[in-house]
Amino acid sequence: MSKVEMHLLVERLRLLKDVSDAHIDINDKNEVISIGVFSNGNRHPKEIKRDVEEVFRNQMGYRVNHTKISIVEEIRGDERTFFPRIKFLTAYQVFKTPEMIEGVVQLQHEEKIVEGKVEALQFETDLEYIIAQATTEALMKILPDHRLKVNQVKEIEMGMHPIICVSITCTHKNKRDDGIYIGACTRSKDLLTSVAKATLDALNRRLETL
Repeated sequence: MSKVEMHLLVERLRLLKDVSDAHIDINDKNEVISIGVFSNGNRHPKEIKRDVEEVFRNQMGYRVNHTKISIVEEIRGDERTFFPRIKFLTAYQVFKTPEMIEGVVQLQHEEKIVEGKVEALQFETDLEYIIAQATTEALMKILPDHRLKVNQVKEIEMGMHPIICVSITCTHKNKRDDGIYIGACTRSKDLLTSVAKATLDALNRRLETL
């Protein structure tokens, strides 16, 4: 299982009824070790396990061992605090000069609108990469203790659907280790929006652990 396949599989699990989050752990051979699913407690764990098995059967073509699936009911009330999700607002390009292009991305965190901008010579850098960089520039204003670098922006096919995948490296100023995160978004007619959303997706569900 590749990292992209794992990410898309986790996204499918998070869409299951009464599921708020999920994660998959794999070993050095890319084999599934464990699957953790966080439930709101409204459905019996056995029902959610069956749904998880069905997702694996449909997307990966095999039935996962049910003993590897753990269902965790989340704590309710004020016992758990969540980092507010960052919302995507817009992404667009501006021609500063005939040769210079600027990518602009606007995000919203709580009540604050944050903007990221990146300039580059036209035809020197792919527009998709510029927009991904502009997204990380905005994210670093929200996460000032982190440094984000875009590694790759790539379009892949999943079934009959084109998917935009973005890989970024995240470094904390007080930590030596780098984290590599992958975000994905189904490509729409608005390519710039798809790229920005995929870049945001790489971090948005992990904000509490950064």
